[in-house]
Amino acid sequence: MHILVLPSWYPNNSEDINGVFFRDQAKALVEAGHKVGVIAVNLRSLRYLIAKNSVETPPLFEIVEGIHTYRDSVWKLLSRMPYSKYLLWRRGANRLLARYIAEHGMPDIIHAHSTLFAGKVAAEWRKRYGVPVVVTEHKSGFARGKIKPWQLGLARKAALGADALIAVSPPLGDVLSRELAMASDAWRWIPNMVASRFSDAPAASEEQSRQPNQPPRLINLAMMTENKGQFDLLAAFAKAFPAPSGVELWFGGDGPIRPQLEEQAQALNIAGRVRFLGRVLPEDVPALLVGADMMVLPSHYETFGVVVAEALSLGVPVIATRCGGPECIIQQGDGVLVEPHAPDELAEVLKEQVKKLSDYDRSAIRARALGRFSGPAVTAQLGALYEEVLAAGGAQ
Repeated sequence: MHILVLPSWYPNNSEDINGVFFRDQAKALVEAGHKVGVIAVNLRSLRYLIAKNSVETPPLFEIVEGIHTYRDSVWKLLSRMPYSKYLLWRRGANRLLARYIAEHGMPDIIHAHSTLFAGKVAAEWRKRYGVPVVVTEHKSGFARGKIKPWQLGLARKAALGADALIAVSPPLGDVLSRELAMASDAWRWIPNMVASRFSDAPAASEEQSRQPNQPPRLINLAMMTENKGQFDLLAAFAKAFPAPSGVELWFGGDGPIRPQLEEQAQALNIAGRVRFLGRVLPEDVPALLVGADMMVLPSHYETFGVVVAEALSLGVPVIATRCGGPECIIQQGDGVLVEPHAPDELAEVLKEQVKKLSDYDRSAIRARALGRFSGPAVTAQLGALYEEVLAAGGAQ
């Protein structure tokens, strides 16, 4: 099958983590035997122009791991005006589509990621060319009240113009049905996948994680923003493991609140047991996770929480909040769910779970996760959906 992937955002290079899960899914579709192209439009601001001497410009065309990738960059002019970003993004996407069709022909199906703006553009292409469209939504802004009225209008048109709709978690599907005034069963659940770098990596083991000289280690991997709940985690960690406890907490990631988090660790007198690793490259994540005893995701809201599935796929148990995504990932024996915005509850769970680390069957955790979230598992679901859409006549 010939699949054209249209992501609303996409990595510019191998070290860019922005939208890396779109690239991972495209790669998995190639490995499943499909022909896959990607059209990636990047909106650039004047800040990029100022910093361009230190920022690598991605090639306009490249074949990466079998994915034919076409790129265009457009400048965010008059970006505060409604629809301006969308119109600029659409113009760039239309330019790339013309080149793509000239070189590869018309795809069998278009898979757009996020209604804003890829889904809306794909719906227009569906009407113009008669190519069926599948849209997957990932944005947390729908649940967090961050989507403006004009954007909701575009998102609804995108959803109504698609042949099939996917939400990356059941709670997100419920939110989308409500916010876009659609039927409650309009969105089906197909989860995000974990990349082959996790399924191919050596898994965690009881022996490896419980070496005599290694103190228990908790890890959080996430952007450092208010929504990710890291302030709650530091408060809970300090309460659960006061000095002279040897338990460690590592943070992988970066973001605007990192300085405040470092200040909080100092104020709580736990800075000596808390490590801030900064941005972690995708290829380095598996080894970092395997070296931990437990992953902790205290987010206030997640549409899915792919890092939870990644940790489980390596046999690492997880403590996460009931914040929208982890509830559909963590099964019995995989870890524990707690309420968001509840550092006291989190502290009790942290203390209890560190005592029970040896109780986890890490091989079983890994097997369950890979059976649900590996590339073959997710692409099988996608392939079945594509066939269903094509069999139904698509957009013709």
